[in-house]
Amino acid sequence: MQLLYVRYLAARPVDEIQCVAQTRQRRRCTSTLLSPGALAGVWRLVPATAASGQLALPAAVMAVYDLSGVPYAEQLRWRAQRCLRHAAISTAADLAVADWEPFDPLRHHEHIYNRLPARARRPDPTGRTHQAVRP
Repeated sequence: MQLLYVRYLAARPVDEIQCVAQTRQRRRCTSTLLSPGALAGVWRLVPATAASGQLALPAAVMAVYDLSGVPYAEQLRWRAQRCLRHAAISTAADLAVADWEPFDPLRHHEHIYNRLPARARRPDPTGRTHQAVRP
């Protein structure tokens, strides 16, 4: 994931990242960040470069969910890990810590995928559905 010009590793797939806010029932909100009505990022293949001072991976590319094209406020909402409803309610406390970890291509090499994920479930000719591949 790339937001605010920094790459992060999320604890779960993009479509499953859960809001960290506390509900009125004192439970964690079950809403996800990627929801209908929210501005979405785009999947891109980008070079798997390391931070300055580190060795770079040789000619590797990786799939990244890039939020650089969405407004700054939307990137802040993702960084705070809040759903649309709780982003608007500044008095709601966080019940969990945001699951972001700065991405290091050398330490997190097992999370580097060189293909863009499938976008949706696709039915096959036999009538069964295949789950989308998610990096």
